[in-house]
Amino acid sequence: MGAAMDSSAAERYRRTLARGALVFRWVTLAWMSVLALTETGTLERPVLAWLAIGTSAAWTLWLSLSDSPPSSAVLGFDLLVCTSLVLLSGLVVSDGVTITNRPFFAAAYPVNAVLLWAIVKGPTAGIAAGAMVGLAFAFSRPLNGIAFAELTRPEWQNIGGATVLYLVGGGAVGLVARVLVESGVALEKTTNELLTERERAGRLAERESLAREIHDSVLQALALVHKRGRELATSQSISSDEVASLADIAGKQEGELRSLILRQPHDAASGRLSLRDALEKQAREVEGVKVTVSSVGPVVLDAQATTEMAAAVRQALENVVRHADATQASVFAEYEAGVVTVAVRDDGRGFDYDEAELEAGGKVGMLKSMKGRIVELGGVMEVDSAQGRGTEIEFRVPIDERDGA
Repeated sequence: MGAAMDSSAAERYRRTLARGALVFRWVTLAWMSVLALTETGTLERPVLAWLAIGTSAAWTLWLSLSDSPPSSAVLGFDLLVCTSLVLLSGLVVSDGVTITNRPFFAAAYPVNAVLLWAIVKGPTAGIAAGAMVGLAFAFSRPLNGIAFAELTRPEWQNIGGATVLYLVGGGAVGLVARVLVESGVALEKTTNELLTERERAGRLAERESLAREIHDSVLQALALVHKRGRELATSQSISSDEVASLADIAGKQEGELRSLILRQPHDAASGRLSLRDALEKQAREVEGVKVTVSSVGPVVLDAQATTEMAAAVRQALENVVRHADATQASVFAEYEAGVVTVAVRDDGRGFDYDEAELEAGGKVGMLKSMKGRIVELGGVMEVDSAQGRGTEIEFRVPIDERDGA
């Protein structure tokens, strides 16, 4: 499960970096448009130029709106778009107009493919993408009517310099992205280990507190009953008052022991329940997959919120058992800034989550039921899943500061 969770975390960090790179993509798209507007005198095929810009804009918009991590098909199409832009830069301007005479039509937009390949696939893939863009840069010259044999030394130097920048950029960004992803995964793993240790320490402290209370009250009373009982057993005359006194002591300690056993952790107020206890109860009742439960500190809520969130988690775990082919699952809960978050993760086969498509196929029943429980509490449910990398279902419910602890 650890390897699956690490892989999921790495995928999440890479996706975040890829979305961050979209800012540069929009800037380069805007600059390419500005060049097309200001360099109209050298545009021999303006319709083709603006068609290329429109295609690039549509593709950039699609990437910005997509929530899925970039797949190999997406990466391939992005490289095709960017190399095509480079080649078209030789067609849209008048023959013989090279970069030494005017700004390059595609500007810096093709660099985006190199960046995306480097972030998602690593430095080697980034270098390979850089080589493809550099090769297209060289072939844009013959498309502009300038044979390779006619290129001057400065023009060859320009082509070589641009290609080197593509190669170095792809490798460098890939290395930096790899370091950031590995650091993020390591930090998340360390944080989880610290949280687990903190949880273990909290349980130990609770156990020690309970042991002290039992020792100071119940065990002392039992020792007294044991001692006086033996004395009465050897006494010639037994006072009914003495026996009644021992019975009262035993009865009182029975009540105290029962209170200790049934009390809510951390002295939860009347009408409020421990969310962690409720989640652990649900986890124990699940068969077919190993479930671990952890939380950041005590999470004590009103009975309705606890019951509904625990029921939603139970449905999520049942879904894991029935459909995920998972071996392990984890449930994590925390309360922060007025919001209770509960995440259910598994290392199963995952699925392509599309709520509309699932609903059309009549396969959204349990997910809809879970979502309904959380929505009734004023919260939201999010599903993050893909084929081969497990599933994470996250419930977030706003809780009044006075109700959460």
